[in-house]
Amino acid sequence: MQDNKSQNVQLTSANGAPVADDNNSISVGARGPLTFDNHYLFEKLAHFNRERLPERVVHARGTGAYGTFTLNKSLADLTIANFLQSEGQQTPVFVRFSTVGGGQL
Repeated sequence: MQDNKSQNVQLTSANGAPVADDNNSISVGARGPLTFDNHYLFEKLAHFNRERLPERVVHARGTGAYGTFTLNKSLADLTIANFLQSEGQQTPVFVRFSTVGGGQL
């Protein structure tokens, strides 16, 4: 036994325009390309392509550490970056370590 509400539902596009049929498309010939009259199909495919499935979303996990970078050998012959010019120079840094996925919490 079907619910009366499901029989009265009308398909609409994203802007609220009624859609008569979302299962058939206009094409050029029997196996030809689709025409631009199929704006609802293109909208439907765009939504499908942008759908976010929770199990497919990448969960980056990581941590960070503050520290000091100490230059052991001058790299003046390779770069003009100030913190890589003189031996023994110390620079405060923050380093982020991360991984994709990890374990479940």
